[in-house]
Amino acid sequence: MKRPWVSLWVVALIAGLSIAGCATPSKTQNAGKTLNQAKAAGAVYKAPFEYNAAEAYLKKADFQVEKGDTKAADSFAQEAQTYADKALEMSGGGAK
Repeated sequence: MKRPWVSLWVVALIAGLSIAGCATPSKTQNAGKTLNQAKAAGAVYKAPFEYNAAEAYLKKADFQVEKGDTKAADSFAQEAQTYADKALEMSGGGAK
């Protein structure tokens, strides 16, 4: 009688872990898109520090994803997004 509950719990745990792991690629993709927009707006010259910081954090996030460290990858992806947003804003490519 207890067996169905154990099976259900295991399925729920696996589903939860797989959903939790999906957030990181999305975050890195979003940061990458923003970084590409910033580059197109001239951030390489108009906001070089912010652009290069975003690029470095994005590379670090991708590396952490490959290693399987999603917590660190999320942190680096968030930093990449922050700097990419700032670079986009400073280069005049963002919404005003």
